[in-house]
Amino acid sequence: MVETAIAAHQLLALHGTSTMQLLSRLLLMEIGTEIAARRDAEAAANDNPDVPEA
Repeated sequence: MVETAIAAHQLLALHGTSTMQLLSRLLLMEIGTEIAARRDAEAAANDNPDVPEA
């Protein structure tokens, strides 16, 4: 999904209206926020990476 959103964003930067470009930027920001939240949740599940999970 990330790769598709980036490709769409690149096309919209060249050919889209200002509203389409704004929505594309918002979509990329939302995707980035979701990825960061998931990574934070994974790190919290094993907050000491030197100790393997049982």
